[in-house]
Amino acid sequence: MNQGRSTVTVGGRAGLLVGGIVATLVLVAGCAGDKPKPMAQPSSEQVKGSSDRAFDRLKQEEGERRPSGM
Repeated sequence: MNQGRSTVTVGGRAGLLVGGIVATLVLVAGCAGDKPKPMAQPSSEQVKGSSDRAFDRLKQEEGERRPSGM
């Protein structure tokens, strides 16, 4: 009679193990399916405006570094 219980217990444990593995695979597959969204590309006007501001700051810093005698 003891043999019947051990078979059910082993079968139950095997079922839990298989269920755990399946749940893990579903979780991993679900997370891997999400693709990251691409970053928005700035327009050419935004790039030009940003570069113009950076150039103006550079010219201003250059003027501040020059000695007054030059």
